[in-house]
Amino acid sequence: MTKSDSSETTTTAAPRRLLDGIHSPADIKALREQDLPQLAQEVRDELIRVLSQTGGHLGPNLGVVELTIALHRVFDTPRDRFVMDVSHQGYVHKLFTGRLDRFSTMRQFGGLNGFLLRTESEHDCYGAGHAGTALSAALGMAVGRDLRGGDENIIAIAGDAAFTCGLSYEALNNVRVQTKRFIVVLNDKTSARLQITLTAS
Repeated sequence: MTKSDSSETTTTAAPRRLLDGIHSPADIKALREQDLPQLAQEVRDELIRVLSQTGGHLGPNLGVVELTIALHRVFDTPRDRFVMDVSHQGYVHKLFTGRLDRFSTMRQFGGLNGFLLRTESEHDCYGAGHAGTALSAALGMAVGRDLRGGDENIIAIAGDAAFTCGLSYEALNNVRVQTKRFIVVLNDKTSARLQITLTAS
C-alpha cells in the first residue's frame, strides 16, 4: 500500500487591523506608541472607504486623525468632555468610541449622524452643526464643573471658522473671570500646527 503524496497548503489570515480592536478610548491608551502611525493610516483608509460610498465630511476628518488619537491618549471621555466646534470633524472620535461597526451607516436613514450627537453616545457631550459655539459651550460646562466641585477636564477643540465668530471671542473674554481651568485646542489647518492653551490661577 503506497501512501500518496499530499501537499498541505497553509493559508495565512490577513493581519487583523488595529482599528478592529478599538472599542473604547481605553483601547487607544493600551496601544504601543510605535503602533499609532499604523492606526492612523487604518483610520484614514476606513474614512475614505466608507465616505466614498455614503458621502460626508472627508477632508476635516482626514486632518484630525493624529489629533484625535492624541486627545484620547491624554484625556478620558466620557468623564472628560470634548466640545468640538462644528463637530463635523468628529468621525474619528466616533470610530474610537464604539461606533466602528455602524460607521458604514454614516448620514444614512437611521444611521450615524454627520455631527456629534448626545443621544448617539455618552462620549458626545455636545451636539453642534455651526461654527463658533464650542468655546462658549465649553466655558459653560467648565463653570458648571467648578460650581459642583468637579475636577474633570473640559476641552474645546476649535478651528475652521470658529475664530471669525463673535461668540468665540465673547467666551475668551469671560474665561479669566469665570473659571481657573479651561483647555482650548486650536486646530489650525492653515499653518499645520496645534496649540494647547491652558489658563490657570
